[in-house]
Amino acid sequence: MEWITVTAPSVSEAKELLLDKLGVPDGDAEFVVEDEGESKFFGLRKTEARVKARVLPKGPEQRGDRKRNRKDRGPKKRNGNKSESGSKGDRQSSSGGSAKKKVVAAGAAAAGAGSSDASKDRPAKKARQRVQKEEISVDQVVTNMETFLNGLATAFGIDEKAEIEQDEENIIGHIRGQHGVLVGPKARTLDAIQEIAKIASFKGGTSPARLKVDVGGYRAKRAEALGAFARKAADKAITDETEVVLDPMTSADRKVVHDALSEISGIETRSVGTDPRRRVVIAPLAAGE
Repeated sequence: MEWITVTAPSVSEAKELLLDKLGVPDGDAEFVVEDEGESKFFGLRKTEARVKARVLPKGPEQRGDRKRNRKDRGPKKRNGNKSESGSKGDRQSSSGGSAKKKVVAAGAAAAGAGSSDASKDRPAKKARQRVQKEEISVDQVVTNMETFLNGLATAFGIDEKAEIEQDEENIIGHIRGQHGVLVGPKARTLDAIQEIAKIASFKGGTSPARLKVDVGGYRAKRAEALGAFARKAADKAITDETEVVLDPMTSADRKVVHDALSEISGIETRSVGTDPRRRVVIAPLAAGE
């Protein structure tokens, strides 16, 4: 029977639709998944799955298959002198085969010795040289970043155009307006966008520029709130004369805490643990330190 192809939101739904069209139970159909569907733009869009199927063919065993089955059964046993002569022939073949193997082995050993001597005369292979990446100008990085962010905003149906700002250390791409879908829970989506923006902006090259992406001024508000929280934790460490251990943070958030407490006397800050469980410890200094 001919193949039938359908598309559906998922593979399982496509299979159910095919079974209805074919009018057979699951065990009597053969499926081929051509496309499982793909999530795009952080799961907000998804392409449909494409599956084809047909009824399993049921027919008599092919003549060629029957012949092959008979051949696989092996030769029939024979009695009498023919069997003995066959055994004698086998012994002769075996002894001849052993002699032939010895000749082949000797030839292989001689060839191996010759190839070994020849390999000594060959020049050594050159070490693979590491390809040095081309450095991209800051202007080109800015252009690439702006193109990427504008394309991202368009894909999400956002009319705002990206604005690029530069300071002494960073190139910051801003998308104005409150767009929670681009920030995500605990800014995980925003952090992912920032990492992809770096790849798109450098395009396989290198640059000393440091890139950041912000949506609706989220990072500035986050830094202000985090700094206020860190100062309260520092007051507690000084008053109770004990270490205060903060929750795990990203490297960017840890830097905000260290910077916010750098000018407060009587305490020290350090980071402990490994990512993603690395955290900041605020400790009071002993008298005289």
